[in-house]
Amino acid sequence: VQGQGRLQAAPHRGASTKTRRSAMSTMAAGYETGVALAAPDKLCDSDSTDGSFSGEPTVAQRLVEIPRDQGMKNVRALLERDMANRYQAKIPELNFLLQSERWFAKYLGMKYACSLNSGGIAISLGLEAMRRVLFPEDKCNEIRIYSNAFTFHAVPSACVEAGFRETLQLIEATPELVIDLDHLERCIKQDLEARRFAKGKMILVLSYMRGRVPNMHRVMELCKEYDMQLLEDSAHGYGCSFDGRMCGSFGVVSTISTQANKLVNTGEGGMVFTNNDEMQAYFIFSAGSYEELWRKHEELSPPEEVSLKYKFSVSNKSVRMTNIQGAIMYPQLAVMQERIDQHNSMYAYMVQRTHANLEEMCGAGASKRIAFIPQAHELVGPVYDSLQFRVMQADGSMAEKELNGLNEFLKMMQNRKYSMAKFSDPANARNYLSWQYLKADEILPDALPQTTHNLANVCDLRLLCHDTEVEMDKLSADLAECIKACLLK
Repeated sequence: VQGQGRLQAAPHRGASTKTRRSAMSTMAAGYETGVALAAPDKLCDSDSTDGSFSGEPTVAQRLVEIPRDQGMKNVRALLERDMANRYQAKIPELNFLLQSERWFAKYLGMKYACSLNSGGIAISLGLEAMRRVLFPEDKCNEIRIYSNAFTFHAVPSACVEAGFRETLQLIEATPELVIDLDHLERCIKQDLEARRFAKGKMILVLSYMRGRVPNMHRVMELCKEYDMQLLEDSAHGYGCSFDGRMCGSFGVVSTISTQANKLVNTGEGGMVFTNNDEMQAYFIFSAGSYEELWRKHEELSPPEEVSLKYKFSVSNKSVRMTNIQGAIMYPQLAVMQERIDQHNSMYAYMVQRTHANLEEMCGAGASKRIAFIPQAHELVGPVYDSLQFRVMQADGSMAEKELNGLNEFLKMMQNRKYSMAKFSDPANARNYLSWQYLKADEILPDALPQTTHNLANVCDLRLLCHDTEVEMDKLSADLAECIKACLLK
């Protein structure tokens, strides 16, 4: 139940089924009148208001169907009361967006959260706010932006939309697919030595692409040494941690995405987080608040004097998330940690089974042909909601070029209904060669040779939070069979 306007983080998997059933009954009772009475952490994993679930629920029921059904009831309650817009939510229990923002801010350990219509616009607004608050006298061409050469193209797009096309510098990827911090430091030193940019006029837009986290101790050391500001793109990284600290809590600004295939799925959407009062004011008014509506963000509003400073001086971009999306999001928060646990458990199982199948089907040593790409540092707390593996040469070493049979292997997997792709495909939106809105001379293979090399032969597949041993057994068997048919001829 709500208290002091704050929600508890999602419970661990060990919470008793009896406790969760009782709490779900409370929430269900509230929804008979269309009012949510329980916080998301009280959502049970088994009972249903219509009795459609009996006994112990399946993984799919617990992690997908029950939260989805509750989300639909939330939506119906909003539509019946004309509260689809966050600022129309006159019943506090039906302001699902504000409740979700509170939950996420507490989960990450950040002071403020603001919901938006995409993770991409969250990055763009984050950069705009950082420029306005931290660099009020500087033009965009005086601020260097560093960011991953391997990420989804929404990240460089956001940098461009924020006005930083000319000063964006892509940083090479390591074999573990994280940003190369040695290359980053070399680029910083080159910029300082050439006097292209001054110390303190730099922003690192760090993307945890596919949940891959670099050494955050080193990241923070570089930020401190060169007076560089950090924006974290946690679209693929929320739920991840480094040395016990949540990803999304290191930077001046951090962002998440709730777009389809993410840990929490609202179709489209995102959030931006900060501890800075002025930046939060910028986010609220840029998103689409006007007149006195900023007050409806309650404790997630900055102080009045700060809000009034930005109220009339920020253009309205009309990029708010709807309360309907919040209604869908809110029940998923109850099971987010369990989704993480399920992802990680099934990933470990799948890796073990794939290697075993390769050895059994293809002979001793065959498991060396697939290298499941590990996290870059032992202190990373991962979220394996996707898998990336590198197809290796017969001796287990990385190939210099794309291996013969790789395309045939991908086609065979696709024919078995897996949406598997290779990162080296120039049409893949995660390959920098497809970012042709950037400066032409900076998106050539010769410009980023290390990234080009490290993306070769790497295959990518999103996983489902409700995958079980049954699906993982099939996936591991299909991987082994297709590797044998196409790459072990």
